[in-house]
Amino acid sequence: MIAACDSTENDEKGEIVVSLTEVIKSDLLNVDRIDVQFADGNKMSITDPKTIQDIISQIKSLRLREKNTKGVGYLYFLDLKEGDKTYRFENTLTFDGKTYESIDDGIKKLNDFIIQMGREKIPGLLQGMEDLQDNS
Repeated sequence: MIAACDSTENDEKGEIVVSLTEVIKSDLLNVDRIDVQFADGNKMSITDPKTIQDIISQIKSLRLREKNTKGVGYLYFLDLKEGDKTYRFENTLTFDGKTYESIDDGIKKLNDFIIQMGREKIPGLLQGMEDLQDNS
């Protein structure tokens, strides 16, 4: 018997919408470290369990659909360390050679969160990219 995955849905155009955990085939329950590499070469490691869970929660809430075009450059990527496995999360939403787009503003919120945290720890991070932060 073959069962369909209930978490998959279609958007208004009939395209398949999936969660990130479906794309990477992990529930990300045991991530104990996140290494961040920013586009300007700066790096940061996150080991605080609450911060890791905040990030994982935001990542898990992303609803994605596959797109045909590749993302242009990246602001950062996250290496999610789960035991001996590493899952690379790029803000361009590229996994295993496929590129996805977020169907809501979840990726913008995550980008803002990661960049703000980085700027608190690394003065001058991503200089010239102030417009990424929504200061309203």
